[in-house]
Amino acid sequence: MPVVGDLLTGNELLTLPTSASALDAARAMTEFKVGAVLVMDDNGILRGIFTERDLMSRVVVRGIDPDGVRLQEVMTRDVYSVTRDVKVAEVRKELSRRHIRHVPVVDAGHVLGMLSLRDILRADLQEMVTEVHQLQGYFLGGHDGAHED
Repeated sequence: MPVVGDLLTGNELLTLPTSASALDAARAMTEFKVGAVLVMDDNGILRGIFTERDLMSRVVVRGIDPDGVRLQEVMTRDVYSVTRDVKVAEVRKELSRRHIRHVPVVDAGHVLGMLSLRDILRADLQEMVTEVHQLQGYFLGGHDGAHED
């Protein structure tokens, strides 16, 4: 069973300071084609996450000017995070339970990466494809059609 560390790609993290605006975050998420940005303090410590849902529910719906509001005011502060040794199945279940799609991966207070529900589903699909190939090899491969009785 895969663990979170197996899914980390080493891609650069999208982070912004707590002082960045919601508009800065929306532009960055659009440019990098992601649905969330990690919000860090000046010491590089994770302070929150700002997602597309936060943008809609905490900025747009409330009629707040996205250029005038800082991330520290509208970010999600209670961030669900995991370590690299947590089983992917546990993370999938927790994302579903919490109705969220992004999870930072941390080690000793440092962010190593971030996984999305899409990353987890992609890994699930790859695992299923591998299993199908193994089953095909077992049932179809290596047999010449002769039966041994």
